[in-house]
Amino acid sequence: MKKVINSEKTSIKSIILLAAFCLFATTQSCDEVLEIEAEGNISGDIYDTQENIEKALIGAYYSFGGINDGSVGGELMGGDFILIPTLLTRRNNLEISWDDVNGPAYSNFMDKDILATNDRVSANWRRAYEVINTLNNILFNIDNVTNASAKSKIQGEALAMRAILYFEMIRLWGRQYSNITLNDKVIPLMSEPITEVKQIKTPELATIQEIYTFVEQDLITASTLLEGLAKNDVNLSYYTCQAYLMRLSLQKRDFPAAEGYANTIINSNEFQLADTPVEAFNNTANSSEDIFAIQQTTAFSAGDRSTGSGLPNYYSSLTESGLGVMRVYEFSLKTPARVNGPNFSSIDMRGTVNTNVNTNTTAAEITTPFYTNILNTSLLSSSKFMRSDRVIPRIRLAEIHLSRAEAVYEKNFKVIDPTALSDLNLVRNRAGLPTLEEDDFLTSFSFYDSLILERKRELLFEGIIFHDLKRWQGKIGSSSAISQKFILPIPQTETDTWGN
Repeated sequence: MKKVINSEKTSIKSIILLAAFCLFATTQSCDEVLEIEAEGNISGDIYDTQENIEKALIGAYYSFGGINDGSVGGELMGGDFILIPTLLTRRNNLEISWDDVNGPAYSNFMDKDILATNDRVSANWRRAYEVINTLNNILFNIDNVTNASAKSKIQGEALAMRAILYFEMIRLWGRQYSNITLNDKVIPLMSEPITEVKQIKTPELATIQEIYTFVEQDLITASTLLEGLAKNDVNLSYYTCQAYLMRLSLQKRDFPAAEGYANTIINSNEFQLADTPVEAFNNTANSSEDIFAIQQTTAFSAGDRSTGSGLPNYYSSLTESGLGVMRVYEFSLKTPARVNGPNFSSIDMRGTVNTNVNTNTTAAEITTPFYTNILNTSLLSSSKFMRSDRVIPRIRLAEIHLSRAEAVYEKNFKVIDPTALSDLNLVRNRAGLPTLEEDDFLTSFSFYDSLILERKRELLFEGIIFHDLKRWQGKIGSSSAISQKFILPIPQTETDTWGN
């Protein structure tokens, strides 16, 4: 007699087994691949061949990228890990107006009142740990891949994916990395696969230091395994690992290391800035500056207007793709940097607005970063994510240049270094702004202000600025960015099962 694990509960204790196998759902149903014997063991060997392990990795990529899996799905890298930190930095009625009717689950993030019962907190927690357990199973069974080159590729990508998920989670569910937070216990660290019901126990919480150390080691090992594959097509690559090591080093304020990782990417000459800021988005394939992007197609996407989910649904107000739930106040584009605004000048391409739009306007006709929100013409929509069949940039070369500039500045005791100035000007010039010279800055601190401003302009609405503000210990509204109110709670669906 056999039984199938109940898939309705959402805690780690109840989903971790199901998750490892349901990621095969791209080729077959969960019921076909997951059955539990009465004594609590998994029936069948689904990681016993290279073919099956490759299928599991494909399934992991789909969930990692947030490919739509229903109304309670967690969108992770292709959605909520961009949208949630973006909303946490935005101020309602000062920077954006959020449509609570069409995006009720996200209102908590706008209000900075994040509940443990929030559907989006629960969904992303659930899906992240589903993917992590699948990756743990892949890594545990990696010796079943007998081809050496395939083994290195699969192992490297699985390690990189696991590291990225833990890094994104620790930044959202934990306090900022610092000497006084290293021993904070934050989220479970699961590095071994769960394969038997009796293994499912109340998870122990790992410290911030333990998570960071684990992530760093995974990324370093993955870098070694993937280095020979360079860009690795559209999959996680050596350069993706280097970029995440750079991000991790910035969070730790290890500026020499951050500079080194940025140098590796920039000096490879594998990537070039797109000709204009707009051309870095809404592409059918990776742009020249995409170090890593989430791949979407008409059949497999994180969602749009038709599903009521996905970045296009929230960002775009075009009839073909979204409800324009996130509506931008035009005056906020001129907001000074000291209150987290981009302060776009009149000649900055990134602040231009198309007002000649209507219900028949398509994404192909939008050639500016902003356009009049079609559903509320007194406000604007961002054009960064307009279609669900376009890739979603997650790491762009522009960010690498700005990060290296910051790392060099901080490392060199706050002098204006030629490399940092060059990096700043590359991003400015692409946006139509004039080149700055060292003499243009009264002090090195004014150079730093320009650098921070450029990050806020270039990376607006990409979910990056929130993490910057935490590591800078800046302000979000009148509150410190390191306040507890900006940390996601462990879902109640998880904690309710602990101790049972």
